[in-house]
Amino acid sequence: MTRHSLATLLCLILAVGSVFLSQTTHAAEPPLPTNKQVLAQLDDLYRSKSSHATMTMNVVKRRSTRTLTMEMWTRGQDQALVVIRKPTREAGTATLKNKEELYNYAPRADRLIRIPSGLLGSSWMGSHFSNDDLIRDTSWDKDYTTQLTWKMAGATRVLLARMKPKPGAPVVYTLVLFTMHATHFTPIRSEFYDRGKLVRTMTYDDVKLISGRRIPHRMVLVPANKPKERTEMIYERFELDVVVPESTFSKRGLRRAAKR
Repeated sequence: MTRHSLATLLCLILAVGSVFLSQTTHAAEPPLPTNKQVLAQLDDLYRSKSSHATMTMNVVKRRSTRTLTMEMWTRGQDQALVVIRKPTREAGTATLKNKEELYNYAPRADRLIRIPSGLLGSSWMGSHFSNDDLIRDTSWDKDYTTQLTWKMAGATRVLLARMKPKPGAPVVYTLVLFTMHATHFTPIRSEFYDRGKLVRTMTYDDVKLISGRRIPHRMVLVPANKPKERTEMIYERFELDVVVPESTFSKRGLRRAAKR
C-alpha cells in the first residue's frame, strides 16, 4: 500500500470513528422533558396555598454589611407579609403585599405607606432585591416562551431553559436563562438580561425536601454592575400549607404581627 493510500485509509477510519462517537453520544442523551413539566416546577417552587417561614437576609455592599432576621407569611399568590425581627432597632418594620398593592410599615410612627408604581424598582429593605420582585406575579409558563436544551457542566448534565417574554407580557427582563438539575428540575442558577445585557445572577443551593418538594433554602443575588456585592437569603424554617388566616394580611393583622 502506498503512503498516499495509507493516509487516505487513516482519514477514512478517523471520519467513521468520529461519526460513530457522535451518534453514540447523541443516543446516550435522554429525551428532553416537556415545557409543562419544567415550568410547573419553577412556577410552584415557593408557592403554595399558604406558607410560614423564618429567614436571614445578609446584604453585602461596598461600604457596609447588614443582617436581618425576618418572619414571613404567604397565602396563595397574591398575599404576603414580611416582618423584621432583628436587629432590635428595626424590629416591627414590615412589608405587606395584598393583591396588587404593596405597603411598608414603620412601627415607631405607626404608619402604613403605600408604595407607588414609580418606586417599585427601588431597593427592598436595603437589599439588591427590588419592591417589584415582591409585587410581580410573574408566571414562567404564561409570560415566557421557553426553549429547553441539555448542557454539560463539567461531567454533569444539566437542563438549560432559555426564556423570552411573550408579546405584551408584564415582565422586566428580555431574556432569562435557568440552569436546572437534570432530573427534578430544581434551579441551580438563573441569569437575567435586559436587551442583551446581564443585569443580575441568582444561585440556589442547600436544597431540602419540604412537603415532598425539593426547595433551595439559600439564594444569592449578585448585581452584574457590582459583582463584589450580594444579597443572600437563607430560609431557617420553611413550612408549606399551614394555617394562615386571611386577616393576617389586613392592616390590623399587620400591626398585630409587627408587635409580637
